[in-house]
Amino acid sequence: MKITHIIVVASFAMASSVASAATIWAPTNEDTDFIQLDFAGTPDAGRGISTNGGTLALFDDSDFGGTALIIGQQGGQVVFTDNNDGSWIAEFFDVSNTSGGSITLSNNANFTLGMDWGLGYFGDSNSTLISSPDTYLIVFDGYDAQENRISGNTLAVDLAPVPVPAAVWLFGSGLLGLVGIARRKTA
Repeated sequence: MKITHIIVVASFAMASSVASAATIWAPTNEDTDFIQLDFAGTPDAGRGISTNGGTLALFDDSDFGGTALIIGQQGGQVVFTDNNDGSWIAEFFDVSNTSGGSITLSNNANFTLGMDWGLGYFGDSNSTLISSPDTYLIVFDGYDAQENRISGNTLAVDLAPVPVPAAVWLFGSGLLGLVGIARRKTA
C-alpha cells in the first residue's frame, strides 16, 4: 500500500512540476515585443530591464529547451503568422528590423521563454503585470557558466499567460482523492 502512495504522490509531483516549469504565453495580437534596457537605479543591481548577459529565446509550448527562436540580449519583435494548418510561424525581427530566423509552433501560437547564461535555458521564475493588461516584466533565475546564481529579465508587450489547463488540475485532484480513499481503506 505504501508503494501505491509513493507512486501516486510522485506522479502528482511530476505533473505539477512540468506544469510550472515555465509559463505558457500567448500573443494578444500578431506580434510581441521584447525589450531589454539598462535603466539606472532600478532593481536587478541597478541594471534595470536587462538579460544580465543572458540569451533570451522563445520555444514551442511543448518543446521547452528544444528548438529555439533566439531573441538575444537586445530584444526585438516576434511576429506570429497562422500557417492555416493548425501550426503557427514565429519570426523574430531585431531592433533594426532585420529578420533573425523563425520556428514553427505546433497547434497554436502558445510559447514559453527561456534565458541562457551558459548552462542551458532556464524558464521564467515569475512575472509582474506592468501598467497595461498585456505587458509583463518577466524574471528568469538560473546559473552562469561558472555556476554562479544569476538573474535577468525582459519587458514583454502584447502577450498574456495561458491558464493551466483544467485537465492538469483535475488530474492532480483525482490523484489526491485516490490517496484519501486508499488511506480510508487502510484505517
